[in-house]
Amino acid sequence: MITRERIALLGECSALFSAWTGPFETATLGAWLAAELGDEEALERPVPHGPLRCQARAPRSLLHVVSGNTPHAAFQALLRGLVVGARNMVKLPSSGLPDFEQAVAQLPPALAAMVDLVNELPPGWREEFDFVAVFGSDETLAWFQEQTPPKTRLLLHGQKLSIALVGGDLEHAARLAAQDVSLFDQQGCLSLHDVYLTAEAGGTPAQFAALLAEEMKAFNEHTPRAPLSPADSGAITTVRESIRFAAASEPDAYALWGSVGSTDWTVIHERSPTLKISPLNRVVYVKPWPVSGTREALGPALTHLSTLASHPFDPNPASDLLALGATRLCPLGETQNPSLFWHHDGRPPLASLVTWVDLG
Repeated sequence: MITRERIALLGECSALFSAWTGPFETATLGAWLAAELGDEEALERPVPHGPLRCQARAPRSLLHVVSGNTPHAAFQALLRGLVVGARNMVKLPSSGLPDFEQAVAQLPPALAAMVDLVNELPPGWREEFDFVAVFGSDETLAWFQEQTPPKTRLLLHGQKLSIALVGGDLEHAARLAAQDVSLFDQQGCLSLHDVYLTAEAGGTPAQFAALLAEEMKAFNEHTPRAPLSPADSGAITTVRESIRFAAASEPDAYALWGSVGSTDWTVIHERSPTLKISPLNRVVYVKPWPVSGTREALGPALTHLSTLASHPFDPNPASDLLALGATRLCPLGETQNPSLFWHHDGRPPLASLVTWVDLG
């Protein structure tokens, strides 16, 4: 099946993917290929490349190893593999991914024939696949780095987090931040863990935290959080108790807002700008943006930064924001809706899959 036929079929079943990838049409997929490979038909014929002509070559067999926090990675990875025409095996988490499995079952037969779903790595996976893409924890990535043969191309996507920077319009910003924190219960790399206020924002971090708490409550009323395991609920309770204890000693440095009688949502104000990793499930920190030495002030968790959302959004951000290491800067309220054309972890997702044959 050639590219034109493949993306036409994918365009017809966009609804199966759109909740997790954003909507697309056949023309969108063609433009995506052209943006990353230089030509929509680069997988079918040689295309100009400086003084050369080059043809892209998809992996013969592609293994995707996806995590169980959200189905996003599974949908996005499979779409990329199908667009370039690879044979795809998706290793699901032990708990499964029902939304993803149901969608795959509804693929047109010609596309379904290119996909296999498994719950365990096949015994001969080291020899069977020429490309392995892994989404998971640092421990999972380290294991695959050690176990994958040198001849096999390996693409790793580790754990990430996102933050927001608010410089004004606090009530609107609180509404947008509540959405970006609450969607998917912070289970993805694009979920906000910390929201920062600049000195020029027109209010204090504590004042913004109170506004955010009201918006978190409102969001939870129309979109309740998923039920938690006792361990996950206990982790939130532990964090809450530690903040209450700290606030009793330093009331100006700590404050807590939380759902009553449940762990449904939690907003924490801390005076320290150090980036905190949330225990997830709608727990967010509100902090002051450091006036100098930003990287040092935010601390070691900055190495996990994926997206920096801001409000108001400046399409020409200052160089100090670019230097923080985020691979995506976007408006607040859009962290969970990346473009199909985004560079996942700073990499072009289609171009990262192919190799090239040079002619000339």
